[in-house]
Amino acid sequence: GYSQTGSFLYTYLNAVHPQVTKARGKSLFDGYLIAVSSGPSPINQCAPRIARDDPRRPIQNAGVPVIHIMSQSDYLFGIASRQPDSDSPNDQFRRYEIAGSGHASPDELYWGPKPADLLTAGRAVPPLACNEGPRSRFPNKLAFNAALVWLDQWARNDIAPPHADLIHVVDGQPVLDEHANVIGGLRSPYVDVPTSTWNGNSTGESFCRIAGHEIPFSAEKLKALYPTHSAYVNAVSASVEKLVSQGFLLEADGTEVIQEAQQANVP
Repeated sequence: GYSQTGSFLYTYLNAVHPQVTKARGKSLFDGYLIAVSSGPSPINQCAPRIARDDPRRPIQNAGVPVIHIMSQSDYLFGIASRQPDSDSPNDQFRRYEIAGSGHASPDELYWGPKPADLLTAGRAVPPLACNEGPRSRFPNKLAFNAALVWLDQWARNDIAPPHADLIHVVDGQPVLDEHANVIGGLRSPYVDVPTSTWNGNSTGESFCRIAGHEIPFSAEKLKALYPTHSAYVNAVSASVEKLVSQGFLLEADGTEVIQEAQQANVP
């Protein structure tokens, strides 16, 4: 479940899943992946919203693997939903926060309904740009492709996924590195070998708040960071190798990232 459907799935997992499991003697589903949702939705449209400190919010003792993923657009707003990872047989849980990512990823622009179809349905076309410029092109698929493999291995073969640091927060604000990118979180070459500052939130119409945007580095900064194109490609390749070995990046996706770096005009 992603975003709104993530909240619906959150509600199902906390409120319905235990009843189904009790009635059947086992879970109906082998595992759950809840994304960019910081809590369960109300049980129906007339019910009040569930408070952030409500004891029904934590995901506990599901009896099957649960992966909870938040983007950089959402993690701070939903920080109350943070809970520790667990490898207990009855409480298998992982929390991942994708450093640099936007809630509204580019994927729905590529694979979602066409603008003409949205207009025909009487819906507004999502903005392709916000006040800060074009929507973020950060590839959320890197994290989600890996997460789906982890969930399958965890449910099928009891192979637990790796633990990842959460995005570092001090006094309610993220800790940033020298490039103004967040420290911690689920990493990728986009933040470990950066060519931009990645923001999860933007300003403007519609859901620009969760679209995110990037601020590309100047040519001078790129030259200082990566004196030659080979230096940049080598740095990306080293990052990919490390992340693949840690289990945070699929090898096939890592190959695509390296190919992209090879074709990039950097420095």
